[in-house]
Amino acid sequence: MLQKGLNESDIEQGDIVLVDFSYSDLKRSKLRPALVMSNSMYNSTSLDVVALRITSKQKRRWAVKITNKDVENGFLEIESYVKINSIFTIENVLIAKIVGNYVRRKLTR
Repeated sequence: MLQKGLNESDIEQGDIVLVDFSYSDLKRSKLRPALVMSNSMYNSTSLDVVALRITSKQKRRWAVKITNKDVENGFLEIESYVKINSIFTIENVLIAKIVGNYVRRKLTR
């Protein structure tokens, strides 16, 4: 697992990362998982990455289940769901670490 201060070139499409998300009051934040969707070439030349939020909450209409069977080089603490309707752009300096990689064959579905 990589620590904060990653180089842009360290972040690849399919990485599952922990992102420092601020609460709406902007005084507090919490590390939350996300799936990097922007391609590796973009990530290596940009200060931002494009990602999808990951949640543990079930029964989301626009969510894809992700388990440890879907993860390489790491693991998820609990069964989770990628929220395909929650796409965002975030500066790569807010990525605390890479916790795994989503299996590539699943990304192409």
